[in-house]
Amino acid sequence: MTHCRGTTQSEGNAPVKIIYQTRFSYFGKSGWRAPASRDPERLFDPDRLNARLAMFERYTLASLAAQTDADFEHVILSSTLMPERYKALLRGLARRALGERARVLFRRPGSAGMMFRRHLRASHDSGEQVAQVVLDDDDALSADFTAALRHYAQAVLDDPFNADEAVFLSFPTGYSLGLDAAGLPRWLAPRKVPYTNLGLALVAPAGYRKNPFMTSHRKIGERHASRLIGTRRPWYLRAVHGHNDSRAIASDERLALADAPDLLRHFPFMAQFMAQYVDVEGEDVAATGATAARPASPPRLAASAAA
Repeated sequence: MTHCRGTTQSEGNAPVKIIYQTRFSYFGKSGWRAPASRDPERLFDPDRLNARLAMFERYTLASLAAQTDADFEHVILSSTLMPERYKALLRGLARRALGERARVLFRRPGSAGMMFRRHLRASHDSGEQVAQVVLDDDDALSADFTAALRHYAQAVLDDPFNADEAVFLSFPTGYSLGLDAAGLPRWLAPRKVPYTNLGLALVAPAGYRKNPFMTSHRKIGERHASRLIGTRRPWYLRAVHGHNDSRAIASDERLALADAPDLLRHFPFMAQFMAQYVDVEGEDVAATGATAARPASPPRLAASAAA
């Protein structure tokens, strides 16, 4: 006998809530094994924090601020051990980009997944349907990601043949985005990785026992109910740079930013970088390897951290 989840949205269910979850220099168990994850001195090194704040503002927050569907929350988990100056900078960046939609949590060492779960249970009714989305602090999502996720998540909830309490949604297709030493974009590489953590979403009641940080994303297809969104268009930008907290592998097929015709359509915030890759003669310096001009006005808060 086939069991269904219950009534559909058209029969009275509230729309699914979208919550992006980001770890920002959280000292605890969170699934990554870079040297900084075990060493607070490295984790909170000013050079590292300055670089990550700048990327967080330029890419992650910029992509969320550009969402066509603005009805979402962004929960940022960081550490009580972070220097106070950087706590203030992190709060300021998030508030300036997203206003009341952003919430920064400073927590003691522990499990990142548990910290996110406790916050979700404390701030939402246990039966409320939520899509929790993994978003690393140097990655970006397409401008229509929230709208698309809401559509696909609601389809899961409205599916009369789905008896699973929790379902993962995976968006395999995107780009690796190569950054230079200054954290500015230099190249793109097509990327398609089923069950990547880029934009990985868990659709489940807020009181569900797990969240995306409490399972191995590589094993999701084997261990959990899931759906692959098999479109060919890109959904994310996966940053590749010298400060990566996990191993970043990029395709050998590299493109200049100007050679990706869908880049600005899906990631309009990237327009701020495009002019610097075309010189006065119209030559694409990203393709030639010449040194690109730096932006005239670097991000204010991230720049002040480096002072």
